Formats: sequence, structure tokens, C-alpha cells
Amino acid sequence: MFRIRKEIKLFLIVFTILFSLFLGAKRSRLDKIFVQDDVKIDMSVANDIFENSFNNNQIRFEYQVENITGINTFLSEVDEIENTNTLYSEIRSRYNLVIFEVPAEVTNLLLTKLRGIPGITNEYIQRSGIEIKGMDLKENLNNNQIAKRQIQNLIINSVSPDRIIRFRKQLDIIQATIDSLSIQEEIQKHNSEFDIIMLSAINNMNGTAALSRGMSIFMLTTIASLILLVIGLIISYYIFVLMHKLMLALGIRTSISGSSNYNYKQNSYGRKIKRIYKDSENKVVNKEEKK
Repeated sequence: MFRIRKEIKLFLIVFTILFSLFLGAKRSRLDKIFVQDDVKIDMSVANDIFENSFNNNQIRFEYQVENITGINTFLSEVDEIENTNTLYSEIRSRYNLVIFEVPAEVTNLLLTKLRGIPGITNEYIQRSGIEIKGMDLKENLNNNQIAKRQIQNLIINSVSPDRIIRFRKQLDIIQATIDSLSIQEEIQKHNSEFDIIMLSAINNMNGTAALSRGMSIFMLTTIASLILLVIGLIISYYIFVLMHKLMLALGIRTSISGSSNYNYKQNSYGRKIKRIYKDSENKVVNKEEKK
């Protein structure tokens, strides 16, 4: 039977416990719980998305909270709203940074919920009124469509090949303008129907809350890693046992059986053997010799 020495068993037990404790401490960051470090968020990408948006209503909320659960609950509710579009999302253990678009008809309800979350440090809302630029865009599009129909009629009624070629070039230019204006109109329609919201929340936990959270993570990680390591060691042991039995069945001498024979020979070697030497006259010549 394949056996493990007591020293190896003790080493494996100590190693398993210490390694599990190490993983638990590293995962829970217990050594940094009471170190008050400022959380820094790289908001460059998010600011570019938010500031370069052309939504009619731009909304920004910033929070400093001791428990980020309320923010996570709100974000879960936003995900369930139909037609919600997430433009940027960065979820971390110490902060959340999210930008999303929501239908304009649910904005007021979301604003009420946002104001109900404690820890607001900044609230920014910019609402646009009636845009004359949008009216000019629609009028310009209509004028180009009228011009397109007129040129099409000229092409149909024209008999000169040169005039037809010239009219077709003008038609291509007008069509490109119409396509561009149509895209702008769609974008403007989207910006009027959807509001953009930028939400940032930093989790500043106090010492008690941080210790409680860290201890929970430490215990769960330590226990889980301990169980997994024990299972791994048990599986490894039975694999070695199976390999040992297969080697014996195939007639392969293992290092254990070889060392046993070697020890036996070493024990028998060096024994004192009593020998008696006699001459031709049967007289004793040498009584003892060490072999």
C-alpha cells in the first residue's frame, strides 16, 4: 500500500492552512482596511462622451456614499427600463461610473429616485428649449427635396444629352445633401426623445463597515480555498495509489521495494562470522576472522 510519511503529512497540512489564510488575506485586503486612501476615478472618457452629446436634456449626479448598494439597486432598475441605452459603464468595488440614455418620458421619475439616494455632492441638469437650428434643418431638407423633384422633371423633359449629364450631376449633389440632412434629422429626433444621464458614485466606507466586509471576504475565501486544496490533495493521493498499483501489476519494481532489499543486504553485511582454520595435523591455526 502506498503510504505517506508523517513528516510529509504534517507539511501538507501546514502548507494547506497557511496558503488558504494567505489567499483569504490577499482577497479581503485586510492589511489596507484602516488605510484611508482617496479613490480616484479617471473620468476623461466619460466626460468626452457626456460633453459631446447633443441630447436636449443632459443630467449629471455625483455621490459620496458609505454604502454603494443604493446606487447598484438604482442601476438595476434602470437596466429594466425599455429602450435604455448604456453608453459607458465602469463598475468597481469602490466606485461606479455610468452614462446611459433613457426615454424622456421616464426622466422625471428617475430624477426623483436619484434625489432620494443619500450622499449627493453635485447635481447638474441642462435642459434645452426650442431650437431654431432644428427648424432650419427641417426647412432646408424640404427645400432640397423640392429641388430634387424639379431637376428630375428637367431630366425627363430634356432632349439634349449635355443638359441631361449636367442635370444628373446636380441631382447627385442634391441627393448627397438630402442624405446628410436626413441623418441629422434622425439624430436630432433621437436627442429630443432620449435624455442622457451621467452617474458617478464613490464608496467611502468607515472602519467598522470596511472591517465587517473584509472579514466576510476573508472567511469565505479561506474556507473555499481550504476545501479546494483538500479535495485536490485527496485526488492527487489516489492518483499516486493507482499508479503504484499499476506499476506493481506490470512487474515494475518501485523505489520502495528496491530500498527494502538494499537495507536487508546492508543489515546482513558486516556480521561477525566465527571460522576455524586447521593445518594438515588438525591443529587450530586462526580462531576468528572478521569477514
